[in-house]
Amino acid sequence: MRSSATRANQTPNWRKRDDGEIGVFLPIARNGYLKSPASPQYSPTYDLNRDVAIAAERCGFDFALAMIKLRGCGGVTRHWDECLEAFTLTAALAAVTKRIRFFPSVAVLTMPPPFAARMVATIDSVAPGRCGINIVSGWQKAEYEQMGIWPGEDHFRRRYQYCAEYTQILQELWETGKSDFKGQFFQMDDCRLGPLPSGKMEIVCAGQSDSGMKFSAKYGDYNFISGSCINEPHKVAPSIARLVAEAKAAGRDCGALVLRDCRGDGRCRLRQVGALQSWRRPGGACPPRFASRRRHKRRRGLEHQPFQSGRRNTSSKYGVVHRRLR
Repeated sequence: MRSSATRANQTPNWRKRDDGEIGVFLPIARNGYLKSPASPQYSPTYDLNRDVAIAAERCGFDFALAMIKLRGCGGVTRHWDECLEAFTLTAALAAVTKRIRFFPSVAVLTMPPPFAARMVATIDSVAPGRCGINIVSGWQKAEYEQMGIWPGEDHFRRRYQYCAEYTQILQELWETGKSDFKGQFFQMDDCRLGPLPSGKMEIVCAGQSDSGMKFSAKYGDYNFISGSCINEPHKVAPSIARLVAEAKAAGRDCGALVLRDCRGDGRCRLRQVGALQSWRRPGGACPPRFASRRRHKRRRGLEHQPFQSGRRNTSSKYGVVHRRLR
């Protein structure tokens, strides 16, 4: 993967690398990340995701994440009832961008790890150093039962054991091109991968439970952190502390991707609604107020504006913004 110095040279000069990294959730599923019937209603398309990825890159964003959803919420808005496939979309977007990195999501129950490893390596061939992977453990029964691949209720209890074996195989294949892994769920027999990717493939996880945190700390490079933090990012500090402790116990460094919903509440709102900020600092969390102030001061187009009920905000329908402070 490209060095941080190389990436810094490709970043607009209004951004400083010690500000952290900013990314966007691609609008890969119907209606993006707004469930309200009052928001714009639309189906996901390649053209829309291409425009968002190119605009994000032009604005200095560092990475884009493509989720995966196999069954939507239904209802009046049919939220997420339509969803593109993350890897094929990411491959197409990688070909029309130059700098931004991508994290396609893999639903581990749908795909053997050697195939996922090969797809990421292929995207790396399209865009060297610009692809990682987001691990989705598969907790929603309806998504998999409709295809006849739900492994049973025990999967929910042991899903992180399953993911641990999955990621070990990914890492072995990416690093050496070969795996003879033997586990409870997977048995590799001289499994091969080539060509190898250009560098380390970063792994994003989303473990919130104790077992999920342990898995992320041991195998992931970043872990999503959720919490009740609408305009109050400091409330996720205990969860970040848990991740820091687990990473320390594992002898590794795992960054936090902190979910922070900045909806307008009568006081202020961001132009990019649904901001997902994250900060990463050895020994604990970066002071959230300081991080937010620096972001609002330095990022063009993301300054505060008065909240106006019912006002259409075209940028808010596309996805979620997040930030990583190192």
